[in-house]
Amino acid sequence: MRIAVVGAGAIGCFFGGLLARKNMDVTFVGKGRTLERLQKHDLIVKSIRGDFSLPVKVVDAEHLQKEDNYDFILLSVKSTALDNVIPELQMLSGPRTEIVCLLNGIGNEEKLAAVFGDDHVVGGSAFISIIREEPGIVNHVGEGTLAIGEWKKGRDSKSLDNLAEVFRDSGIKTEISTNIRQVKWEKLLWNIIYNPLTALTRTRVGEVLDDADLAFLLSQVKAEFLSTADAAGVKIGSESVDNVLLPNPEVQNHKTSMLQDLENGRKMELEAILGFVIKTAGEYRIPVKTIETIYHLLRFVERKQEKKRRFTE
Repeated sequence: MRIAVVGAGAIGCFFGGLLARKNMDVTFVGKGRTLERLQKHDLIVKSIRGDFSLPVKVVDAEHLQKEDNYDFILLSVKSTALDNVIPELQMLSGPRTEIVCLLNGIGNEEKLAAVFGDDHVVGGSAFISIIREEPGIVNHVGEGTLAIGEWKKGRDSKSLDNLAEVFRDSGIKTEISTNIRQVKWEKLLWNIIYNPLTALTRTRVGEVLDDADLAFLLSQVKAEFLSTADAAGVKIGSESVDNVLLPNPEVQNHKTSMLQDLENGRKMELEAILGFVIKTAGEYRIPVKTIETIYHLLRFVERKQEKKRRFTE
């Protein structure tokens, strides 16, 4: 089985690194400082399950050669970068290639299906707390489960069973879902509650839960999201609904991906996480005032950061 990892950030390096450690044929696709780091140094994974480092195979994303014999592509870029990596995916895709989409939010698999066909897309969600400390150096601090499922409804793919087996053999807890769209909505419940507010207040998950004012806002976002999901005909599992606002030692000190993006001057995934819900709520005339307010505040923060970056350049 040949696997390419497009998006050698925190998630890509962690899962790709676990596969490479088991001597799987894994190729990382990188650029800039990440490419340089992985060409000259080992990939370093710090993990609650045990640290490891190893040399990995890496190719330059900006000078790809057409190679269409990959079985799977693990796609773990930010949703804000999806349009930009489509040409890379086309260079790496062939008749048998399936793209495993591990992006946050909803709407990404639909974009991929429009280009590659829904039978070449695997929906996915990564339930993990991980921080990219530096290019090629990641720190896994909590959880680490993958949920994957064929995007084309009714498609029974033995190749996905084989991939799940490879993941599990590499130490990755993997579930195959028969309704991956449902899983994506349940993951979005957690993301929309914690990502935006931790970024806006520059706090970690445990801090927002411990503060009465912020906890109130979390509950408001939860209620608005569930009303939107219900209107859209999506039933969120009771376990997710009941537990999402409970303290969890595994993510107490977690720095959300949106906060990490803000701190590192990267664009936040506002549209895939907040914008999608606002748009969907509008279609069903569901009021989502708290979500809208946080969305517009974060857009302001992002514009201000971009102006500052341009000024310093």
